[in-house]
Amino acid sequence: MNTIAAVVILYYPEEKTIQFIQSFYPCVQKLYVMDNSEKRSSISNALQQLQNAVYIHDGDNKGISERLNDACRMAINDGYNLLLTMDQDSAFEKQDFANYLKCIEDYPEKNQVAMFGVEYVNKANENSCNSKPVNHLITSGSIINLNVYQQIGSFDENLFIDEVDLEFCYNARSKGFQIVKFDNIYLRHSLGVVTTGISLKTFKRTPRTLHSPVRVYYMVRNYFYVNNKYPQLHLLDNPDRKTGILNRVKNNIIYGKNKLLLIKLLVKAVSDFRNNRMGKLSFF
Repeated sequence: MNTIAAVVILYYPEEKTIQFIQSFYPCVQKLYVMDNSEKRSSISNALQQLQNAVYIHDGDNKGISERLNDACRMAINDGYNLLLTMDQDSAFEKQDFANYLKCIEDYPEKNQVAMFGVEYVNKANENSCNSKPVNHLITSGSIINLNVYQQIGSFDENLFIDEVDLEFCYNARSKGFQIVKFDNIYLRHSLGVVTTGISLKTFKRTPRTLHSPVRVYYMVRNYFYVNNKYPQLHLLDNPDRKTGILNRVKNNIIYGKNKLLLIKLLVKAVSDFRNNRMGKLSFF
């Protein structure tokens, strides 16, 4: 029988985060809330009222990878074998999380799966479990097999944020474990700030997802780092990964507001990768 805990990593969350947590909280036995905000979050009091919830705030932004490792170790010490990992801006549809757990319970080779995940782009209409092996998953909405986690090793804390989930999946696959996605389970998930911009090809306004210059720095630096760490697995994902990072850089240069800082951080991202300056960004 599976026992499951969950972790939510916060960074200055909005009040609606409490509602998002309620979309899965009734189905987990323990909730770890890791607050990366420098100041205690406004929802901290509400979180501490939740039964079987542990709220952790030390005033230090330690990124994603270190907080995930902390949560995995805590869940293992508390006797759980599964850990749900959630962003503060993600939520499941009604009844979907309970169905998700049933799909995992019924999966025939679950002991060989390092991470289960869900759909977050296109909502499916089917109710039966529809699983497929995938190359990688996003952190939010994924469930880690903690027995496998102990075999393959922890999340790579060199990454801080971005590519953390991808590196974990590559590590698992390189050691013979599966990454499995359930298409029938849908997660409402925010991918960034969406704006509209005029296409240079069609001259029509189209939606563009933008990120802060600092976030783009991590995306670019960590893209090179993961490719270098797993050269064979990275080749399987090309040209999709290369196209994806190029589009993010292009959209942020063309449509973003702070272009000068972005260009400086892009140069720094390449330089820091080449000089093995990883972890949390150190500014100029």
